[in-house]
Amino acid sequence: MNYKEIMYTVGQLVRCVYGVDVPVNVQNTIIRFPAKGIGLMNQRGDIINTSNQDEVMRLMDKIPSDLTDPKDKMDFDSQGAFWLGYYHYAKLTDDAKKYGADELAECGKALYGEQWQTNLAKELGLSDARRIRFWLTNERKIPVGIWVDIFSLLKNKKMKIESILNKGTM
Repeated sequence: MNYKEIMYTVGQLVRCVYGVDVPVNVQNTIIRFPAKGIGLMNQRGDIINTSNQDEVMRLMDKIPSDLTDPKDKMDFDSQGAFWLGYYHYAKLTDDAKKYGADELAECGKALYGEQWQTNLAKELGLSDARRIRFWLTNERKIPVGIWVDIFSLLKNKKMKIESILNKGTM
């Protein structure tokens, strides 16, 4: 994973934890020194005290545990990726309100057929399908970022199908 991808995820994490009210010291630190900034968020207790723990943990799992800050100044593209992740996450939050358990089942079946839960759980990096069952019964809210991952899986499958279809016509 390169710094642009990491910073995109860090931007999503910051938006998830703080919304639009990012403390200035966190913002100034994290955009230049992401590892130090995440440490500051943790030290302040903001990561632990957020109401959306499932989503925070999903995002944290995407950030390498051995993340180190760059030796030189963070490059402009990586800083841009941070803001892109931050603002995309806001839009995703609004878009995700349109989706629920029915859409989750529809997407899962489109991807993997009738026995979709275990395969989708594996692809999403979940330890098992229990969390998916919680989402289907509305015992837990489906994290915003899960929809990003599911739509990415759907787009990849669509591209594979189109590639096969484009090889020749019958």
